[in-house]
Amino acid sequence: MDYKTILKKKETVLINMNDLKWNDLISPTMSPDDYLKEFGDKIAYNYKTYEPKTDVLEEIKDFLKSKKESLKIVALGADWCPDCNRNVPHMIKIVKLMKSKDVTFHILYGIMVNALHKPGETIWHKKRSPPEAVNSKFNLKAIPTFYFFNSNGKFLDVIVEGPKTQSTLEEDMLEILEKNL
Repeated sequence: MDYKTILKKKETVLINMNDLKWNDLISPTMSPDDYLKEFGDKIAYNYKTYEPKTDVLEEIKDFLKSKKESLKIVALGADWCPDCNRNVPHMIKIVKLMKSKDVTFHILYGIMVNALHKPGETIWHKKRSPPEAVNSKFNLKAIPTFYFFNSNGKFLDVIVEGPKTQSTLEEDMLEILEKNL
């Protein structure tokens, strides 16, 4: 799949998700500290070895301050998912290193695959997953998906699975803010 196709698909996701709001998140979430306590052994290496670009973290903080905004992030994922085990700890490290009250991060785990889904049906198990996994507003196609909201709970954008090629999560986060705030 070429970059234009991926970008086009992402734009389609945004069109379908315009009415998503922070308040659509109804399931209990974990804090980054709770996540690290529960899954720490499994993800310790990914958390400890990730080195976010500190200059980009400063740009994010400065951008939010200049706009008088805050950022709410929620990741939907599962402990069985290798991409989640890599990228959720990376996002935790990003948020912790920023030490900013303007950025909060929540984690919603427990997404389960429905191995018997039919074409056109959601791939997520309707009864064993949190309701957000099958809520069409979230348009969950892969995990982890990081959803970004402004201080008023308005949806801004998503990062699906991980950063774009030749990019980092923090660079993608800055790009989301610059395009949407």
